[in-house]
Amino acid sequence: MQDGIIIIDKELNFSSNKIIQQLKRKLRLKKIGHAGTLDPLASGVLIALIGNGTKISDFLLNENKTYQVTIKLFETTSTLDAEGEIIETQTPFAISLEQAQAAIKHFTNLTYDQIPPIYSAIKVDGKKLYEYALQNQDVEIKPRTITINSIELIEFENDKIKMIVNASKGTYIRSFALDFAKQLNTIGFVTELRRLASGGFDLSRAKQVHEITEQDIIPLREVVEIAQQPILKFENTLVFEQGKKVKLDLEIPHPIVFIENNQKQLVAIYEIDQFPIYKSKRGGLNN
Repeated sequence: MQDGIIIIDKELNFSSNKIIQQLKRKLRLKKIGHAGTLDPLASGVLIALIGNGTKISDFLLNENKTYQVTIKLFETTSTLDAEGEIIETQTPFAISLEQAQAAIKHFTNLTYDQIPPIYSAIKVDGKKLYEYALQNQDVEIKPRTITINSIELIEFENDKIKMIVNASKGTYIRSFALDFAKQLNTIGFVTELRRLASGGFDLSRAKQVHEITEQDIIPLREVVEIAQQPILKFENTLVFEQGKKVKLDLEIPHPIVFIENNQKQLVAIYEIDQFPIYKSKRGGLNN
């Protein structure tokens, strides 16, 4: 089995881990992981990491992600999605298309500190946030700095808005839904969520688990090419395989470079130390 990734179109009502375990059994994989968890009530692009593909998970997690989301206004839930109980309602009032467009303009290219939902897997003092919620324990939720890159309005009704959102890593669309509703002076929650893309990987290459075969594995080198990351070729890659610092005379000081040998096998990932000196970030990509 070759190393690489598989683009899954995750179905509704399954956890990301459940989907990954189904794929592991189907293809009889020894080593598998995933990059970027999707909630059970979300569908769409889930990247499965196969073999040494697990060694580039950090690199894939840093990518922007694109979602199609439907937000219900004038009420909200304990989980900020349809899985939770309704905990607050407001009397509906008129919201104009112009107001919705103004809110979209406000969030476009906006970097701000977002409060993650209490029902999430973020750990605080070694315990996941949702565990605090289930045990009715108070916990301080620290904000995360995220960026909303772009928003495209798809459909607008007075109590419902559907849009395509491109956002930075670490963005919780459930929290964004509430933030967006607040910009309209109301509350809201997610009723539908579908991830359309994660970095350069989108639904065009995605399949549901029952459709996937070994031929759907995208090799590591192709993954890096799709992600438009620099690949440097060397006849002798021993110094890189040993993880030693090296001087790389590059015209552009790329923060990350991938190293390959004469057989076009990726062997290591190097990151900038103090240009032009680079240090090992990850080795053993060909082991």
